[in-house]
Amino acid sequence: MDDVEGLYPAVGRKIRDVRERATPRLSQDKLAKRLGISRASIVNIEAGRQHAPLNLLWKIAELLGTELTTLIPQRAELLAIDTVVKLNDKMRKQIEVEANGNAPLKKSLTNIVGRLLTTIETDKTRKGS
Repeated sequence: MDDVEGLYPAVGRKIRDVRERATPRLSQDKLAKRLGISRASIVNIEAGRQHAPLNLLWKIAELLGTELTTLIPQRAELLAIDTVVKLNDKMRKQIEVEANGNAPLKKSLTNIVGRLLTTIETDKTRKGS
């Protein structure tokens, strides 16, 4: 995987998450007006289609009342987002048993196991195992 492949979509998700959790909640329109850019630019930044320069990210963080580092994903986050883990049949069956017909629980368990396996595989790759 190219290290920056999912960088801008991940930054956009973080901006949207922080913006939506801000108190009071800040709309895309209000954020755009305060930054002096169009709402379409905010939409595109949050979608990862527009690559915001560092100075704009700094201003966004300031207006959202957070640190710039909050908006920048860690490398491990990018790997977890972009890596698709294939669970073997035994794992899938065990998850189905534990979920006991509860579809949201099955999805959550599958995601958790997938992330754990991704983390393990990423660590092995980094250590050269």
